Amino acid sequence: MRIVQVEPDTIAADLGLQEGDELLEINGRKILDSIDLRFHETEPRVELKVSRGGEVTIYEIEKGDGEAMGIELEEMRVLACGNDCIFCFVDQNPAGLRPGLYFRDGDYRLSFMYGNYTTMTNAGPAILRRIIDQRLSPQYISVHVTDYEVRRRLMGLKKDDRILEKIRLLHDHGIDMHTQIVLCPGINDGEVLKKTVFDLYQFRRHIISLAIVPVGLTDHRFGLTELSRVDAPYAVALLERVGPWHRQFRREIGRGFVYPSDEFFLVAGHRIPPAPYYDGFQQIENGVGMVRSLLTEFRRQGRGFPRSLPRPRALTLATGELAADTLRCELLPRLRRIEGLSVEIRVVPNLLFGRSVTVAGLLSGKCLYSSLKETGCGNLLLLPPDILNADGRFLDDSTVEELQRKLGVAVQVFDGRWSSVFSALTKGSHDRLSATGRVQRAETSSSVTEP
Repeated sequence: MRIVQVEPDTIAADLGLQEGDELLEINGRKILDSIDLRFHETEPRVELKVSRGGEVTIYEIEKGDGEAMGIELEEMRVLACGNDCIFCFVDQNPAGLRPGLYFRDGDYRLSFMYGNYTTMTNAGPAILRRIIDQRLSPQYISVHVTDYEVRRRLMGLKKDDRILEKIRLLHDHGIDMHTQIVLCPGINDGEVLKKTVFDLYQFRRHIISLAIVPVGLTDHRFGLTELSRVDAPYAVALLERVGPWHRQFRREIGRGFVYPSDEFFLVAGHRIPPAPYYDGFQQIENGVGMVRSLLTEFRRQGRGFPRSLPRPRALTLATGELAADTLRCELLPRLRRIEGLSVEIRVVPNLLFGRSVTVAGLLSGKCLYSSLKETGCGNLLLLPPDILNADGRFLDDSTVEELQRKLGVAVQVFDGRWSSVFSALTKGSHDRLSATGRVQRAETSSSVTEP
C-alpha cells in the first residue's frame, strides 16, 4: 500500500518515511489496507518492510504499546457485491449520475467502518477469519431471506452461499451484527418471512437488530424483473404480522429485535411508535426510527424555542411526500406559536427517480429547484438532514451553494439543532447565510438574498 501522508513529529517521520513509499509488511504480515495498518501498528515491537524506488528497507522499532506510526495509506480498493439481486437500487438509477452510484458495494470493511450493508456472499474463509481476528464488529448484513430457493431467485445466487453458517461462525466468535430484510411483496414475505426472522432470532445474542424495509422501485426499471410496490393495505398487514413477533421478543430478551422501517408505518397511516420501541435507534440510518427521533428531539428542543422573533421571518421546510403529513401535524403547530415566524412545509416530488419514490433523502438539487423556483421560499429554506452525501453533494452532483444561488434565498441543511435555524433566521439585514451555516458579509443589501 502506498503511503500518502507522513505526520510530523511521529515515528514514521523520525524514520524518514516519505509520501510515495510502499508499505509492504508489518511484522511479516502483508498490509492490505488502513485497517490492517491500524491493527498491527499498535504492537510494542514493530518490523516494517518498506519499498522506495524498488529498494526494500526493513525497520525494527520498539515503541509504546498502542502508539501509532503516523502514516496514512492510499484509499483501499472497494470489494464489489457478489450478487445480482432483482431489486437492486443500483440497476434502477437514471443515466447521468456520478460513477459511484452505479457501483455495487459489497465490502465487509465498509460495513464495519460506515455501517454499509453487505450480503456476505463474497465472504470466504479468509474474510471471515479476518473479521474475527481483527474484531471488525459490528457487521451490517443484508440477509433478505434464508430459504435457499427463494434466496437464489431473489439474489441471483449461482450456488448456496450458506449465509446462516457464516452468521453462526461470526456469532460464536462474538461478532455483533445488524441485519436487514428488503421485503419484496409476493416473494420473501408470508411464511418465508417468518422463517427468516426466526432463523435469525436464534443468533439473538449477537444479532442485535433486524430491520424490515420495503423494496424501493424507481421509474427506471427497464428490462428488470417485475416487482410490486408496498401499498397501504400491504403495509397494514405487514405491521399486524410483525407486531406480535416484536412483542414476543421483547418479553423474552428485553428488546424488540425485529423493527419495520418508518415507511411501513407512514404508508399504513399508523402512528410512529414511541422512542422505547426502537431500543436505542440502532438502525436509524436505515430509516428505522428516524421520524420518531426527529419528533422526540423537536419536542425536547421546543422547550427552549423563542417566544418571538425580533422581526417577521418566513421559513420553508422542504421534504418528500412520505413524511409530509406527519411533519405538518407534529411540527407546524409548535413553530407557528412563535410570534413573527411564518412556516410552510413544501412537498417536493421526485423528478429524478419518479413520483413513486417519496423519501426526502433521495431528492436531488434539480428536484428542489424545479419545485420551488416559482413560489419562493421565504427567508430560509431548510432541507432534510440526509439529503447530501459525505462530500456535500446531492444525488445529481449539484451543491447547496448552487441551489442557494439559483433560488436567491438562504439554504441550510438541518443539522439537528433548531437553535441554528433560528440563528439563521434572525441574522442582520446585511448578512447572507452561506450553505454551510456560516454567515458571510454580503456585497449588497439586496432583499432578494436577505435571509
